[in-house]
Amino acid sequence: MDHLQSEAFRLLSGSTPGSYLDDDEVRLSHNLSEGEIKAIQKRRENILKCLKSHHQIICDQNNVPNIAVLGSGGGLRAMIALLGTLVALKKQNFLDAVMYLCGVSGSTWCMSLLYEDRKWSENLMSLEKDLCEKLNNLHWNIIKAEESLEEASEDELYSLTDFWASCIVYKILKQFDENELADHREASETGINPYPIYAAVDKEKLQEEGGNSPGTWFEFTPHEAGYTALGAFVSTKYFGSEFEKGKLKKKKRKNICYMQGLWGSALGSMEENLKFIKDSLTSLQGRFHLREYLGSYGHESNSDTLVAYQAALLLLDLQLCAVSGSDPKEVFEKLLKNLSEVKEKSESRQLSIAMHNTWAMKTKEERMESCAELGKQIEKEFGEHLGEGGPLGIVFKSPQENLQGSLCHFIKMMFKTIQCVSTWKWGTTNNFLYNCHNFQPSHLTKNETMSLIDAGLAINSAYPLVLRAQRQPDLIISFDFSSGDPFETIKETSTYCQTNHIPFPKIEDQEMDENNPSDCYIFPGDKSCPTVMHFPLFNNVNCAGKVKYYRDKFSTFHISFTEEDIKDLLEKAGLNVSNNSEKILREIKQLVPSFHASKF
Repeated sequence: MDHLQSEAFRLLSGSTPGSYLDDDEVRLSHNLSEGEIKAIQKRRENILKCLKSHHQIICDQNNVPNIAVLGSGGGLRAMIALLGTLVALKKQNFLDAVMYLCGVSGSTWCMSLLYEDRKWSENLMSLEKDLCEKLNNLHWNIIKAEESLEEASEDELYSLTDFWASCIVYKILKQFDENELADHREASETGINPYPIYAAVDKEKLQEEGGNSPGTWFEFTPHEAGYTALGAFVSTKYFGSEFEKGKLKKKKRKNICYMQGLWGSALGSMEENLKFIKDSLTSLQGRFHLREYLGSYGHESNSDTLVAYQAALLLLDLQLCAVSGSDPKEVFEKLLKNLSEVKEKSESRQLSIAMHNTWAMKTKEERMESCAELGKQIEKEFGEHLGEGGPLGIVFKSPQENLQGSLCHFIKMMFKTIQCVSTWKWGTTNNFLYNCHNFQPSHLTKNETMSLIDAGLAINSAYPLVLRAQRQPDLIISFDFSSGDPFETIKETSTYCQTNHIPFPKIEDQEMDENNPSDCYIFPGDKSCPTVMHFPLFNNVNCAGKVKYYRDKFSTFHISFTEEDIKDLLEKAGLNVSNNSEKILREIKQLVPSFHASKF
C-alpha cells in the first residue's frame, strides 16, 4: 500500500478519536474495532523485521504486505492439518509475515488452543508436541462433561451447541477451556502473533438466503463479535449477554469450549450429528446403572422413573429414524411396551400409537414435530418423578468412582436435548441487536434471540471475513482441508464475490481436477483485489496416487486418530508449504515496490 492508501485505510478503519462507544454498547459501524487496529499496527513491526531478516525484503510501514492465512473446516482433520501447516510456515520463516489467521470449523479448534499462549508463534514447536500428546490421550473427564451439560441445560437458551461443546468437542480436544475469547486479547495485541478471526453463520439467514447473503456471515475476534458485512458488533466479552436498544442489560458468560462447539459443529450430515448425540447420551447414562440405583432405594425396577428414562432413549432412536428414513417399527414396539408397563391407557402411549399409524404419511419435519410432542407428553406425565421430591431427587453416589450427581437433572437434560433435536436448535443466544432502532435491516432487531452455526455449512472458508473492505488483504494463502471437492471453497467464494460485487481473482482460466489436484494454485490479483494461493490438503504431490486413500483414511467423521496417523497428517500438511516455499516468497515479493511496481 502507498502512503495515501495507508492513510485512507486508517480513516476507514475508524482510528479517528471519538468514533467508538463504550464497550458495553452495540457498535453500528463498518470500521474495524480499536483493538484490531492497534493489534495490526503492532503486527506490522514484526512483519517488517521478519521480511528484512529472513527474506532480505526491505519495505516501510506504508508498504507492509497484508497477508492472510485461511484454514478451512474439516473436523479433527482440519485441526491437525492447520497445526502442521502453521509449523511449516514457521520453519520456512513465513508465519511472522502473516497479518491475519482466519478459521472455520475444525481450524478454529487449532487456533483457539494456540492463542491460550500469548507467544504461541515463538513456542509453536513445543505446543505442537503438547497438543499431539493431548489428542493421543484416550481418557477424558466424562463427569466434567456431564456436570457442565446439566448446568447448561438449566438455561432457557440451551441448545445442541451446548451439548456438542461438552460431549463432542471436549472429548475430541481433551480440554474443557473455561476461559473466554476476550482473554486472548493479549496474545493478539502484542504483534507477536497474527490477528485471529473466527467464522460462524446466522442459521436463519443461511436457510433463507444461503451463504451468498452478506448478512449470513458472523465473525469473532478477541475484541468484537458481529455481522461482518452489516456493520453491527458487540464486545466479545459481552457476546451472549442480554441487550436492548443497543445497551447491555444482563451480562452472560460464554466460555471458549462453548465457542468451539459453535464454530465446529458440522462434522457431517444431520444424521451423522444425531448419531454422535445419541452415542454420547448413551455413554453418559451408562454411569448410573439405573435399575440397581432405584432398587437400592426400594423402588421397583419397572417404576415410572425407569419408564421415563428408557422412553427418552427410545425417542432419540425415533428421531434418528425420522432423519435417516429407516424403518421405525422395532423402535415403536419397544416404546409401546415400555409405556404399557406403567399405564396401558396413558396419553403418551396413545400418542405413540397414533404416531406409528401416521408415520409413513408424514414428512421428516412432521415426524420430528411428532417426536417433540411425544417428548413433552412423556415429561408431563412423569414429571412428578423428575422433581426434587421424587425418587430421582435423591443425590446419586457411586462409591466405586467417588462421584456424585443428580439423576433427576440428567433425565431432565435428556428431555431438553430431545426437544432441541426435534427443532434442530443450534447456537441459540441472546440477540444483541434486539430493539436496536437505528439498525437496518430491521428484521434482525425484532427477535430476542439469534442462532449461529458452523460456517462449514456455507462456504467452509473464511473468505467473506478477510475480504471485509476495511481489512484490505494483498495476499490470501488458503489451505483447504475440506472433504470432497478441494476447490469447492474457492468456487463458492468466487460466486459470493460476484453476487456481492466484491473484487476477486478470476478462477475460471485454471484447470482444477478435484480427483487429482496439484498442491498449489495461484490466482493472480490486480490493483483491485488480492492474489489467492490455494492449497488442497491431499494432492498429487504429497500423496501421489493415493489421494482417495488419504481422503478416506482421514474422514471428517473420525473424532480420533492414532499417533502414527497424526504424524502422517502433520507431515502431509507441512509438505504443501515446504514444497511451495519459493512460490510463496515470490508472491510476497510481488507485493513490495522494491521488487515489483506497486499494485496501487
